[in-house]
Amino acid sequence: MKNLLQTLIIMMGILGCNAQTQGEREEEIRSEINADFDQNRSECYAEIDAVTDFNGKTEFWDICELENGNRIIKIESYKGDTFYQEIYFEKNGDVTYAKETEHYMPKNHFMQIAWNCEFYAKNGELIALMSHGHGKTENDEWNPEDIFEMYKNRMAELKKIKK
Repeated sequence: MKNLLQTLIIMMGILGCNAQTQGEREEEIRSEINADFDQNRSECYAEIDAVTDFNGKTEFWDICELENGNRIIKIESYKGDTFYQEIYFEKNGDVTYAKETEHYMPKNHFMQIAWNCEFYAKNGELIALMSHGHGKTENDEWNPEDIFEMYKNRMAELKKIKK
């Protein structure tokens, strides 16, 4: 009985350490990618602006192509009382960071409901995310992997923009 109790305590300790280590790893990954994104954004000096209406609303594109080959794409729009924003950070041709924002702000009103989700990826695989506010992440059908499909669709739209 004593040995069984000791074994259980040791296993619970190991599992607790692994869970903590996983959280620490995700925080380290987020911090590393955020620092890389901030560094690249600070080097953004030659930006390309475009306006599209591919999705039935006017969307404003801000594209920064950096000398190191990395790229930051920001897309903003309004529909009804909601402001939308998407940000994609490509490093070495792969999206490593994405942020999706929905900010409900009715006209002539002080009420606001904000939601955003930051996605962290490596080699085309989602490795961490951070969500704030009330929005899509509370929906049972929400799939965080959909950010890759959104990105793919945006890249197809980007190719349609006349240069």
